[in-house]
Amino acid sequence: MYDEDILLRSIRGTAYLAIAPCILLSSAVWFTSDSTGIVIANLFHVYFCILLFFVFGKILSLQSNFEEQYKSQLRKMALIPILLALLGIALTLSINPAWGAGFLMIGFYSSRFIRFYCSIFKVISKPYIDLLNRISIILCICLMLIFTYWLNPYSNPLEAYI
Repeated sequence: MYDEDILLRSIRGTAYLAIAPCILLSSAVWFTSDSTGIVIANLFHVYFCILLFFVFGKILSLQSNFEEQYKSQLRKMALIPILLALLGIALTLSINPAWGAGFLMIGFYSSRFIRFYCSIFKVISKPYIDLLNRISIILCICLMLIFTYWLNPYSNPLEAYI
């Protein structure tokens, strides 16, 4: 087995393990009581923002693996998750969690299309790009589930924040 295959399997396993709590928390809000669901949805927000902070650090740490021409692009790419996390936290705390989840959903989904103006994706091999796309789609679905939970008119969880 090639070293690249082992590295890809390791990164794939780590990535899926990292998003497993997001999947669990976003689905658990629909199967719990209303008061427990609010706590779980808030835990999802906290975990998702921690995950974005981790992605920020990981992108910055990748700078040593690339040539000088790509380091500035990596710095710009690293700003996206940190800004998403900080603005999502600010909207959640200042307005309500639905605004934070909605902003994270739209911002995270639109950041998937960053490769149109970054040439660094030409250097990364296709299996890694495919993994990045799969993970981002799964996380977007999780964000949609949380966003619809906050806007659910039957349980009305936003009533606790108004």
